[in-house]
Amino acid sequence: MSIDNITSKILSDAENAADSSLMNAEKTMQEIINKAKSEAEVIMKAAAEKAEKDAEDLKSRKVSAAELQGRKMLLSAKQEAIKKSFSASIDKLKEMPEEQYLSFLAQEIVKIPNCEGYLILNAKDRENIGERLIKAVNEKLQAEKVVLSNDTVQASGGFVLKKGNVAINSTFETILDSMKDELTSKIANALFE
Repeated sequence: MSIDNITSKILSDAENAADSSLMNAEKTMQEIINKAKSEAEVIMKAAAEKAEKDAEDLKSRKVSAAELQGRKMLLSAKQEAIKKSFSASIDKLKEMPEEQYLSFLAQEIVKIPNCEGYLILNAKDRENIGERLIKAVNEKLQAEKVVLSNDTVQASGGFVLKKGNVAINSTFETILDSMKDELTSKIANALFE
């Protein structure tokens, strides 16, 4: 074999090897690109699913927060309506005609067991009906057991009967406060059903 043939053969083998290497490199490159595309699609799909789940979670939290805020506002409105009902009750008691009010207080006072002591009224009632109330109570008791106190109580109406260290508080506010737990559910049912 001549040198030209050998050179030609080496060049031919080199070209074939280069072509084969290029083809293998292109094939490997294409496999890497396809694998990268496939992995990218999986990553993008997972990211899209996570974003959708995160959006649903956020929406759910916002809806829950809005529902909770709505329930709080409704509860607050109900509590305010109940409070106004109690306030209206006190107003009704205060608007009672004087003679009816005097009679009501006298009846409530004589119901107290062992009724005797100092009767404490608010300043207005002490001024307007105090002496008449004492007279009416003592007539019902058929004895001078109740005396009008010089002291007054801060209340919209009602009375405090005090004997020694014992005081029976029957002011409108105290009476309603003592009935509040029992009446609140009844008022709520009447107002909101």
